[in-house]
Amino acid sequence: MIKKLIHIFITIPFLIYVAGCATITGPSVTREEIERTKEELKVKALAYQIKQLQRLQNIGNRLMLSIPKEDIKHPPRPSLGIMCFPIDKYLEKVYNLTTNKGVVIVVVKEQSPAYALGLQPGDVLVSINKVKINNINRFRAVASNFKIGDPIQIEILRGNETLTLETKIGQVPVNLPITMVDLQEVNAATDGKSIVVTYGLINFAKSDDEIAAVLGHELAHAARGHVAKAQGGKILTLLAALALGIAAESNAPGSGEGIMRGAGQIGDFFNASYSRDLEREADYFGAKFVYYSGYDVDTCATVEERFAIEIPASMIHNFLSTHPSSPERVARIRKAIEELKAGKSAMPETKQE
Repeated sequence: MIKKLIHIFITIPFLIYVAGCATITGPSVTREEIERTKEELKVKALAYQIKQLQRLQNIGNRLMLSIPKEDIKHPPRPSLGIMCFPIDKYLEKVYNLTTNKGVVIVVVKEQSPAYALGLQPGDVLVSINKVKINNINRFRAVASNFKIGDPIQIEILRGNETLTLETKIGQVPVNLPITMVDLQEVNAATDGKSIVVTYGLINFAKSDDEIAAVLGHELAHAARGHVAKAQGGKILTLLAALALGIAAESNAPGSGEGIMRGAGQIGDFFNASYSRDLEREADYFGAKFVYYSGYDVDTCATVEERFAIEIPASMIHNFLSTHPSSPERVARIRKAIEELKAGKSAMPETKQE
């Protein structure tokens, strides 16, 4: 009897303690607190996306400026070196803007007239050549008339201060906008007018050199005047083959309008292909562009090795009957790197199949 009572006295407090623990779930939060945290995370996510976009533009611009003239099949293009977006409530918070209307500079490319002029991300465009910039369409209309060497007067709002700056429109051998797309597959593509890079590729890349290797390939397609064989010029690079089996759309928690496009906004951008010979040529000249830009050219081969090893789907033979297999690409790129380092940079003209 005594043993039973002792057991009861010990068990009851224990059960009460366990029951009490089971009902404790930590401090409660209100719906308002949850929404406030959600908005805070969106702003932080957008700031991170902008940082990656700036990184892409700097790498791409450095590559573009390094392309040898003899490797380009069209005249140089005008460039000021900025990317602008319409102000929304998230960009307003990222940059602590004093206005919620108009157009804000989000990217200032290094080695550009805008960079030399001292323009900064977060500057709000007021006017260009005394033309008021009230919205993004007005900016695009004004920018479409830029010509190399033209003088330009830019009025900006920085904090509470209005500044008027003057410079001249610069030039780049190839001027391709680089856009991030909200996909987790490891991919990049170009239609000759712009380059699309997936969020998955940015996260996959271990260094700026690896991103440069990918962008160099895409720039080679544009600089060499390659034309897609099918579907109205929409182009798929081999990197889509490398990403087979890991494609999974995701929605980033915060996106200012246009900072990172959703998968639905690029349509079938990834659904056509170049001929095998043009892909090989893009590999060769892409490595050449990386070499001349000062990035680590050996990465052109090692990143392909990573694709082949870490994404086995890239080993599929004759992907879409247009792209060389990864083993062939790695072998060819290695040899191209050897030739570049030895001072041999000539490649026979490639005809499209």
